Amino acid sequence: MIDPRAERAVYQQLADLLRGLIASGQVKPGALLPSSKTLEQTHGVSRETVRRALAVLRGEGLVVTEGGYGTRVVQQQTRQHVRVPRSAQIVCRMPTDAERVDLGIELGEVVPVVTIHVGAQTRGPYRADMFDFTTA
Repeated sequence: MIDPRAERAVYQQLADLLRGLIASGQVKPGALLPSSKTLEQTHGVSRETVRRALAVLRGEGLVVTEGGYGTRVVQQQTRQHVRVPRSAQIVCRMPTDAERVDLGIELGEVVPVVTIHVGAQTRGPYRADMFDFTTA
């Protein structure tokens, strides 16, 4: 239930609600989310609120929006684990154009990359949406 008087912004509440439907499996990978109009009417929110909520979910890599078609739930990738030495410096940044090509990051996709620096050695870049990092 969305509460316009709550401290949390309405668009964040809507994003939380949709995220929960995705996480619980009620909306399966590949399925379309309800239309923006349906979300507006169902939850009593504005078009801008729906747009902002969907932008949050796109930024998290949970959905993709196809112009004129709708917003679809993305099949989540299995995340790989990388062990990082305690003395390492971990840097998170946006990819260069060459890294986008090498890592298969589409133009317009917001996916940071991570590099690990241990002394003079550099490992990566890793797609931040596909890896978990833990200390050794």
